[in-house]
Amino acid sequence: MNSGFPGAQSAARLVAVFKLLARHHVRGLSIRELSALCGLDRSTARRHLMVLVSTGLAAKDAASGRYGLGVEAMLCGLQTLARPPVFEACRPVMLNVTRRTQDTVFLVIRNGDFAHCLHVQIGASALPAHSLMTGQMRLLGQGTASLALAATLRDRELEQIHQRRRLDYESAGISRERLREMVAHTRRQGHSESLNLLTSGAIGVGLPIALEPGHVAALSVAGHHSRMDGAHKTAALRILREEIGMAGLQVHGLR
Repeated sequence: MNSGFPGAQSAARLVAVFKLLARHHVRGLSIRELSALCGLDRSTARRHLMVLVSTGLAAKDAASGRYGLGVEAMLCGLQTLARPPVFEACRPVMLNVTRRTQDTVFLVIRNGDFAHCLHVQIGASALPAHSLMTGQMRLLGQGTASLALAATLRDRELEQIHQRRRLDYESAGISRERLREMVAHTRRQGHSESLNLLTSGAIGVGLPIALEPGHVAALSVAGHHSRMDGAHKTAALRILREEIGMAGLQVHGLR
């Protein structure tokens, strides 16, 4: 594990351990699993882990004995919500897509088993419900941008998420088979598309965006079905791809 900076190998290992805990926070990791994933012997992995525990950046779940992020990590994350880096990166895309299409643009990130709407750029043809969606949490796959995020996950991980949230999914009318179908269709198309999936009368198209390694966001463009015909959807998707590229971002590949 080479950081590229002389004498910084130990710090690089500590950061790698922290990132693994963040990636597996929902389920948690045992020391054995952490050691295998980061490529360190068990004693070294445990030593780095204990540093994170002692600072509150990691914590042990009393019931399972597994490790995840701690309170201090959560507080650090909350500090970024006032000005999320992903929002700053995507803001020009959202503004330009809204200007060019007159549609509403949504920015969504993953938060555990859910999709968290960070920002809504309201367009001229926005539905009333669109203005209320900033800050809302939805199941992964529920909503256009959320579906784009879901399609970047491995099938096994999607199965586990649906199993954990089965009652929530079923109350939203999304069976395991339905989630599989929506994700498979999204992967075949190369983008997500939905009709009345979250908002009645709305049609949307969406794309996942690659951020730092292991992190993905999604942008979607939505409007009323009366104007979101085939030609408009095609144009909106093209414009979204163009603006993502011009902002120096990349569309994330679908599984």
